[in-house]
Amino acid sequence: MSKKIGKAQRRIEEIKNELSSLGAMRPGKLSQQKRKDRNGNFYGAYWQLGYTYKMKSRNHYVPEELLTAVSKQTETYRRFKKLTQEWVDLAMLIAQAEFEQTKKSLKKKG
Repeated sequence: MSKKIGKAQRRIEEIKNELSSLGAMRPGKLSQQKRKDRNGNFYGAYWQLGYTYKMKSRNHYVPEELLTAVSKQTETYRRFKKLTQEWVDLAMLIAQAEFEQTKKSLKKKG
């Protein structure tokens, strides 16, 4: 086994451990919205969570009291997505390296 494969496999184990310790999560992005009156003046800012789930765009009002919790959940989701993408990248790297090793060994035999 090459150093590259071993290093990738160790990192995958680290990712698995980190994924198992993630807490509550939800997709989306928080944004502050403002209302306009009839004259076009802004007033009454509020927070909104926007996301797409099962091919549908959704938006939810987020009360000020839940802002910190929802923000943490969206950060956790972004971390989850980053870790799973890294896992896939490493798995592809391992698969390609094993493929190349098998090709080399078949050429030597043939």
